[in-house]
Amino acid sequence: MPELPEVETVRQILRAEIIGKKFRKVEIYKPKDETNKRVSLIKNIKEKLLTPEQKKLFEKHNNESAKETMRLTYRDARRFGGFRLQIFEDYKKTEPYKNIGIDLLDEKVDAELLFKHYQKRKIPIKNALLEQKIISGIGNIYASEILFDTKIHPLKKTNQLTELEVKDIICSAQTILKEALKSGGTSEFDFVNPLSREGSFQNKLKVYNRKGKPCHNNCGSLIEKLEVVQEKANEKKLKERINWGLFATSSGCFHYSDTRS
Repeated sequence: MPELPEVETVRQILRAEIIGKKFRKVEIYKPKDETNKRVSLIKNIKEKLLTPEQKKLFEKHNNESAKETMRLTYRDARRFGGFRLQIFEDYKKTEPYKNIGIDLLDEKVDAELLFKHYQKRKIPIKNALLEQKIISGIGNIYASEILFDTKIHPLKKTNQLTELEVKDIICSAQTILKEALKSGGTSEFDFVNPLSREGSFQNKLKVYNRKGKPCHNNCGSLIEKLEVVQEKANEKKLKERINWGLFATSSGCFHYSDTRS
């Protein structure tokens, strides 16, 4: 799934390319049904959102021949995405937006408040970073990089974190996400932006998907893969995997390439 740098990369490009342009036709294609349905969103916009004066202008522009045409294609193979038509000023008050956490690239994070929140919980910090209701936009890739950068074990419970560690996590997360955004995101697998260009932050990853490769801190150890299994029935097996797969060196490095089943 795209994480914050990839989403923001897409948003910035779309904003530059489509703001001010008009949608003349919307097509929704469902491969399983082998049908190609045309949905008249234009009619809904006209009837629900426009004043009488705006409707006249809308009809005039809609009837004119377009001087410049372009196609915007939304591909969502995993069917996780969706579209909503709503007033811009009120969208943060509605579902699902009102339940989305802080944007680390755009909003100030209260470290003390986050620390107090973590003290009330007893879940692995890796899991906490993946939750989207407190801090949004961090997935497996950046969570792994953030925890390696801060030298915090991914299975350390949130209530065991010090306030300094929480501050380090916030600082590291903002630094890594900003750098990833400058690089156009991470194209470790299949991410490309709306201009069909790949990001380059995958070339700067230190642990994610680097099993068997040398540590970037030049401590002489190799990256090991740590599989985080959440089921309680596998707790003993999980501990055995951790003891076998995790290296802690004199440099304080944690060498893991974290994956979750």
